[in-house]
Amino acid sequence: MHRFLVAALLTLSLAACSDDPDPVPPATDGGADAGTPDGTDGGSDAGVDAGSDAGTEPFPDAGSSHGTGKLPCDSTGTVVSDNQTYTFCVAQVAGVELKIVEPRTGIVAVPLNLAIYLHGDGARAHTGNTAPRLQSPWAFEHDTLYVSALAPNKCAWWTKPTLTTCTDTATEADRDISGDNARALAEVIDTLRKRWDLNNEPILFGGSSGGAVLLTASFLPKYGNRYRGVYALGCGGEAPWSGSLDWDSTRPELRGPTKLFYSYGDQDEYLTDIRASVTAYRGFSVPLEENVIAGAAHCAFDHIGGVKDIWAGALDAR
Repeated sequence: MHRFLVAALLTLSLAACSDDPDPVPPATDGGADAGTPDGTDGGSDAGVDAGSDAGTEPFPDAGSSHGTGKLPCDSTGTVVSDNQTYTFCVAQVAGVELKIVEPRTGIVAVPLNLAIYLHGDGARAHTGNTAPRLQSPWAFEHDTLYVSALAPNKCAWWTKPTLTTCTDTATEADRDISGDNARALAEVIDTLRKRWDLNNEPILFGGSSGGAVLLTASFLPKYGNRYRGVYALGCGGEAPWSGSLDWDSTRPELRGPTKLFYSYGDQDEYLTDIRASVTAYRGFSVPLEENVIAGAAHCAFDHIGGVKDIWAGALDAR
């Protein structure tokens, strides 16, 4: 998560926005997660659909993608929640490691919702399986394909893919201004649509800390008219880095069902950045809601489990 509260500030601590402090001690998975993949690239799916011009395919209709075939797994792992075991498939698309949990299958096949979560700096919610453990049980029961996505540099979604070593400091030059990570996320979504029959919208996005920054500062400004849906933003967010959107968000037919849900503490050290994001998107006529947690510091609440609650509420409200 990248912050510039003062123009002269050139260096900041990644550890400070390191995502994934669990607000409550995580449930013990009883060893089920031991030996799960460490996030290394490679395997049969490395570079699936690599080189495609993500985001340039015809705009999807209100139906579903009619994708088939699924993605082959490099490996599998499990998480345990409420004494139930959930198996995830580990696959690679465009340099992004995905942990995918398919929902319970019904008698009649129906198009699935797509839920995709972006971790904060340090990636522990992904590599330690906190996000799949807290979020996938809801998706499993609600016809939703769940995906936890690891940043291309295995550390932080808002920094350049070339910054492959997680460090305690980063400079302004480390921001992914060119949008490589946003393009990779677009390619991930396009590939999932080709491999599963997914409802085209609303897509259920989730991001914590630096993951929320990538969504608000880079991805939504460039691709928001193509990948429309619910953005559950935990303890993070910035105004678009470019200062504008690449599409006209004042046009409801382009904006579609997109709505932003910001959850953050009023003692967050990045409060200025988050509120600047809220102000910017209000100015862009994008519907949004705020949930401000009194007395909470940065990510000092259930910003991971809370994502699925926002997803559930948004779908119920349709």
